[in-house]
Amino acid sequence: MTLDKTITYRPDLQGLRAISIILVVLNHAGVSLVSGGFVGVDVFFVLSGYLISGLLIKEYMNVGSIDLLQFIARRLRRLLPALFVMLSVVVLISSLLLSNYEAWQQTASVVYATTWTSNLFFSFSTINYFEEIKTKDLFLHTWSLGVEEQFYITWPVMILLIFIALKKLRQGALDRSGLLAMLTVLFLGSLGLSWYWMATNPLWSFYMMPSRIWQFALGAVTFVWFQPKMLPLNDAGQLYFSPWWGRGLSALGAGLIFGAATFLTANETYPGYWALLPSVGAVLIISAGYFNRERAERGILAHPVLVWVGDRSYSWYLWHWPLLMLGFSWGLHHRFSETTGLVALSFLFAIASYRYVELPFWKGRFRHQAPLRVILLSILAMLTMIWGAQNYLKPPPVDEMPKEESYSTKARSDLPIIYTYGCDAWYGDANLSPCVIGGTDAEKTVVLLGDSIGAQWFSMFPGIFQAPKWRIVVLTKSSCPMVDEDFFYSRIGKIYTVCTEWRNKVLDYLESIRPDIVFLGSAATYDFTKEQWENGSARILARLTKIAGRVVVIPGTYPLSFDGPGCLERDFSSHQLFDAAGIQDCRENISNKQPETVAGYLGQAVKPFSNAALLDLNDLVCPNEQCSAQDADGIVVFRDQQHLTDTFVKSRVSVIRKRLEMLGLEMGVAH
Repeated sequence: MTLDKTITYRPDLQGLRAISIILVVLNHAGVSLVSGGFVGVDVFFVLSGYLISGLLIKEYMNVGSIDLLQFIARRLRRLLPALFVMLSVVVLISSLLLSNYEAWQQTASVVYATTWTSNLFFSFSTINYFEEIKTKDLFLHTWSLGVEEQFYITWPVMILLIFIALKKLRQGALDRSGLLAMLTVLFLGSLGLSWYWMATNPLWSFYMMPSRIWQFALGAVTFVWFQPKMLPLNDAGQLYFSPWWGRGLSALGAGLIFGAATFLTANETYPGYWALLPSVGAVLIISAGYFNRERAERGILAHPVLVWVGDRSYSWYLWHWPLLMLGFSWGLHHRFSETTGLVALSFLFAIASYRYVELPFWKGRFRHQAPLRVILLSILAMLTMIWGAQNYLKPPPVDEMPKEESYSTKARSDLPIIYTYGCDAWYGDANLSPCVIGGTDAEKTVVLLGDSIGAQWFSMFPGIFQAPKWRIVVLTKSSCPMVDEDFFYSRIGKIYTVCTEWRNKVLDYLESIRPDIVFLGSAATYDFTKEQWENGSARILARLTKIAGRVVVIPGTYPLSFDGPGCLERDFSSHQLFDAAGIQDCRENISNKQPETVAGYLGQAVKPFSNAALLDLNDLVCPNEQCSAQDADGIVVFRDQQHLTDTFVKSRVSVIRKRLEMLGLEMGVAH
């Protein structure tokens, strides 16, 4: 049977691409109305499965095989040139706008992005809690391109194997039901794997191609289901339904996609069951075009503006994330006009990329290159990019850095000594490993309890609660707030149950040692509601105030909107850009910031307990509501975006001692 080798052009599907990329860009820009805009990627996966499977199946039905080299060459011509240009330009821009350290950290995945394996990089990278700057990796978005390219490599082979198996099982005959059955097996197997990994390793479920195959298979099933003329059938016929079916399916599909984009948040375990919403929504919109051809060609999604944006969706996807992250690294996050400007700039880059890079290789003068030549040149381009990036971005040794750069780089390792004791296991387990400083025969015990923001104050304790009278016990777990509430932790992709287990063990342990004073502190950036902050903190205090003689709550300090040492390392010849961001000389105004609100919540939680008090030290860190990466005495204040340097904490010990005296705490030291 000879069939048309191309897929019938559907302008509404280009419009669906436009909607998808707009949702993704708005979500990454921080627009709260589309907190689940990341589902646009799921729509892309279904569309790719539909279109690519259609091409492969039609090719096989025409010639009895699939030209794998030609297929891979077409994908390389379509995708690699624009990716290569984006990677090259972003590496260059990052070296100019960021410090050496920031550029090195934020482009760590460039080698993997070049080879379409960044999804593997993000799946298997060892997470270091204090390398938070890596969460702004400029090529994080290429994980989805890695998934797609790995799909493009494996899917033609799978389709071939399916046809070979069907020929053997059906004795040479091919029918739609057999193909649908095989694709359904792939769909169910991948979906089951995705849900299994959601429970055991959520990052694999999100980033790995096998757990995303079900979305591509869903698109393939949709293509086959609506192709009654494509394969010989025993029971096939034309579609005899009212055009209203198309309108209904389209509306329902749009509702599922927009509903997911509106109501889902980054605090959901994803993909999981929720990913079915946008995926099925995409299937319904694709299906609608078969019931109502006129709507597919002239409906809302087929509007010329949406089709025009959809044509440029790949380039816009490439450029939007790195430009946003570069801007956010300069403190432009949560600034409406600046973020809008970054989005607009990324779209201008996308227009240029589409016109001058994508089209020439996709439909222009470079499209007729021989497949083997395309593949070899692509490999050469990848190797060149890898070599260039590794040599260009390699940071010099600290002793060879300029003085100011070396100075701020050393600040990153200016941590309290407790981190060398191995008592903070972070998310790895709920084991209790107290760090004890001082003799076991000490008369009194003071406890420091909290996450890394609470732990940053450790160095004030040895100077205030001195041996031999005092024994200091440190109980910390990074990203584990002293709030009796479960929460979703994005860096591990699931509910941080280890934190809850550890916190309960801590309270049991404190009951056994009955400390004289307990200090507890947590970051103010956890996504808790007012009620959760107040009630969850009060539940912790209710137990602690019965265990300890005094309890002191330290509210979280203000985080910067930029990396402190990185800002100090940059070339300040670009002051105008800092001025536009409202940041001058690595300072920013923090009025109406979240920590101030949280300090109020904690103040309310403390009130019912007579032996509990609030010790707000934020004015020491950010005097006169001005946070600075470096104080007036030249001390680097922040070792990253939110943690204080140990040197800064030590410089404020005398002031903190006086405040503790005002709270009436017995310290037993000479003044």
